[in-house]
Amino acid sequence: MTSKACPYCDSVFENKEDLSKHIDRIHHGSGLLEGDTRKY
Repeated sequence: MTSKACPYCDSVFENKEDLSKHIDRIHHGSGLLEGDTRKY
């Protein structure tokens, strides 16, 4: 199993779905796993 680390805070999640939810909730993102979100 591979873990996914948050690119913003280095929190680690078991899968990309949990990581995406974390980014949505904590970092006010749109669930993007990669890329520059400053344009949003």
